[in-house]
Amino acid sequence: MMDAGGTVIERLDPSRLDELIEVQTEIFTDYIMPMKVTREFFLDFLMSVGGDLRNVLVATRNGKIVGYINPVIDAREGWIGGVGVVPSLRKRGIGTMLMKAGEELCRSKGVSDLYLEVIEGNNRAQKLYQRLGFSATRKFLTAEGRPTKFEGFGAMPGRASMSDIIALHAKSYKDTCWQRRKIESLVQSARASDCYKVEGGFVMTRTVDTSGFIPFLGVLPETRGKGIGTSLARFALSRLWEQGAFKVVLYNVNEDLPTQRMLDKFDFKVTMKQVEMFRRI
Repeated sequence: MMDAGGTVIERLDPSRLDELIEVQTEIFTDYIMPMKVTREFFLDFLMSVGGDLRNVLVATRNGKIVGYINPVIDAREGWIGGVGVVPSLRKRGIGTMLMKAGEELCRSKGVSDLYLEVIEGNNRAQKLYQRLGFSATRKFLTAEGRPTKFEGFGAMPGRASMSDIIALHAKSYKDTCWQRRKIESLVQSARASDCYKVEGGFVMTRTVDTSGFIPFLGVLPETRGKGIGTSLARFALSRLWEQGAFKVVLYNVNEDLPTQRMLDKFDFKVTMKQVEMFRRI
């Protein structure tokens, strides 16, 4: 695929991965959340969502990478795990070219349902997706709070094996964002986290330097409303306090009333919202 300006959309040559990483950092310098992308970060993310480097597409001009799209494919479902164009070449239709090429790749591999997420406030990107036929479906929250030492939190969770959390996750995360309901994300997080379970639920905790994370906290649908989620949150915050975490971050949790009540209960503040968008292709 080529436009009048000489932009070509092609599969990423794996030997050019480091060039793509440098371009991604340039792309995200003026993003709502600026990021410095590393090779390790990109490959870890790709693995965590079940992606495949062979499906990554790049836009090139005069032989240089100027944009990319990362379609992730899982049977009939697909997810756009990242798309961007260098600032100097935006508003020239390259983003649209990348999205159409990513969609065509997904369709050729049997995908019928395509998802993506966009940060609320990134109006330029959201308008592009709407023009391409995507509709907003729901929102997810990122929130931050402080760990706290609780004296009591109900039943003491026990250590959970990988098979334990896979079984609990399959039921508790059926209705959440694409990335977090996929088993690859769970497994990748579990390898770097402490995993615990109780009857009807599970939780994972992780510390990186002085930051604490609760990558997953799940309660089976049939046991919700019985305080299990609150107990697991108390336990997780206590564990992170014991491990010296200064703050705790929750990523991509559902924006619903029970979640909002729990965030309020533990004095967590919402720091970002993401809009899930969907298109049938």
